[in-house]
Amino acid sequence: MKYNNYRNALSSLSAQKTDSTLPVVALLAGLAIGAVIGVLFAPERGADIRTKISDKAKDLSDAAKDKLHLVKSKVLSEADQLAELKDQALEKAKTKSKEALNAAGDIVDQLKSKAKDLESDAKLTVEKTLNS
Repeated sequence: MKYNNYRNALSSLSAQKTDSTLPVVALLAGLAIGAVIGVLFAPERGADIRTKISDKAKDLSDAAKDKLHLVKSKVLSEADQLAELKDQALEKAKTKSKEALNAAGDIVDQLKSKAKDLESDAKLTVEKTLNS
């Protein structure tokens, strides 16, 4: 009788929900049934079981905290490394731009010198042409 009530409740829940919720409902129902059966057939007293569950939960919590701290320290370490790489890249870019500006300045100076030489040569050629 009770089995039919649970089955009807589960089927009505699954009929109301979309297809993706059916596995979730079945999982929750299975967990609830498993917990009830586990407590009913437990070979130890309830207080002992609760103590074990509490200890296990504390151990899992501590392990999760340790992993969280480990991940946090790795993330911070990676962030520091990225900041250092950014600073190095910025310095390298500044150095390269200064080198490029200096090279451009040198080229401009060379061109000015050549232009002055060409101007002098042109004046000499004009004077020679006028004098002849």
